Amino acid sequence: MGGDHAPGVAVRGALDAVRVDAGIEVILVGREDEIRQRLPRSGAPSRVRIVPAADVLEMHESPVEALRRKPDTSIARSIRLLADGEADAVVSAGNTGGAVAAAALGLAKLPGARRAGIAAPFPTRRGHCVLMDVGANLQPKATDLVEYAVMASEYARAVLGVGVPRVGVLSVGGEEDKGRPLVRQAADGLRALLGTRCVGNVEGQEIFAGDVDVIICEGFVGNVILKASEGLLEAFVHHMLGRLEEDLSDTVTDDGGSTVADALDELRQRTDYTRYGGAPLMGHDGAILICHGRSPAVAIRNAVRAARSYVSHDVNARIAAGLAALASNSDVTRAMGGNA
Repeated sequence: MGGDHAPGVAVRGALDAVRVDAGIEVILVGREDEIRQRLPRSGAPSRVRIVPAADVLEMHESPVEALRRKPDTSIARSIRLLADGEADAVVSAGNTGGAVAAAALGLAKLPGARRAGIAAPFPTRRGHCVLMDVGANLQPKATDLVEYAVMASEYARAVLGVGVPRVGVLSVGGEEDKGRPLVRQAADGLRALLGTRCVGNVEGQEIFAGDVDVIICEGFVGNVILKASEGLLEAFVHHMLGRLEEDLSDTVTDDGGSTVADALDELRQRTDYTRYGGAPLMGHDGAILICHGRSPAVAIRNAVRAARSYVSHDVNARIAAGLAALASNSDVTRAMGGNA
C-alpha cells in the first residue's frame, strides 16, 4: 500500500517479478478490495496470495505514533509475517521512517547490531559503491558507523560481487585530522579492524570515482547525498537529451555507430534507480528492501528480485559473523578510546 502510485504499481511489479522468476512467491499485504481491483480478471497467479491489512501508514504521519495508533497497517503486518517466518523478505515503497520504525518495534536485532542502517548502491566508473547510512539513523555514534562498515562490506561481497571491499568514512577532507570527532573516531576504529582495506577519510566525489567500495556516513548526510545525486543526474540527462533533440539528432560516429544520444541513454540506464529496485535496511533479523516512493512497477519488480538475492546469499548470517568478529576485536576498542 506504500508509494506514490500504490497499490497499482506495487501489484504490477510483484506480478512481473513472479512471471520472470520461478523461484519467487509474493504476498501482497494491504486492503484486500483495493488489491483485487488491480489483479487480472483471472485473479492472482498461483504464487501470489493476499494477506489483508486494514490500515495504511500515510507519508505525512509520525511513524511511531501512527504504528501505535493503527496496529494493523500494511507495513506492520508485513513485518509480523517476516518475524513469524511466513515471509523471507519485505519490500516497501512507503514511508521510510515507517518501515524503519516497524522493523525496530517488530523485529529482533542481529546479534551484535546496535542500530539498523540503510545501504544504497551507487553506480561508479568501475562498478558500485555502497553508501551507508542513507536515512535510518540520523544521530549515530562512532561504533554504529564501524558496524555499518561491516554490514555494507558483507552486502558488497555477497550481492555485488566485490571480493575485498575498500572502506572509507565520508568527511570534509581526506586528511586524518579532518572532520568531526565522530568521523575521526570511526576512521580510527576502521583502520584497526580492516587494516589496508580502510582508505580513511574520503570526500563526496569519491562516491562515484570507483576507488572505494563502501563509504559510511550519518543517515542525515547520506539521505541528502542520495536525493541530491538523483536530482542532479536526472536534470543532467534531461537537459542533454533535450539539447540533442534540437541540435544533434543526426550526429553519428564516423563508422556509423552510436549517436551521442545513445551514449546519454546508456548513462541514464546505468544511473537509473529503478534498476536497483531498493536499498536494504540492515541490522535486523530479517531482509527488508526499501524502495523510492515514486517507484514504477519495474522498480518494484527489481526490488522483489533483489530481496530474493539478499536472502539467497544469506547476507544476514554473513553480517552476524562479521559483527561477532568486531565485538571480539580489542584493537578496535583501544583505537576508539574504549568506546567500541
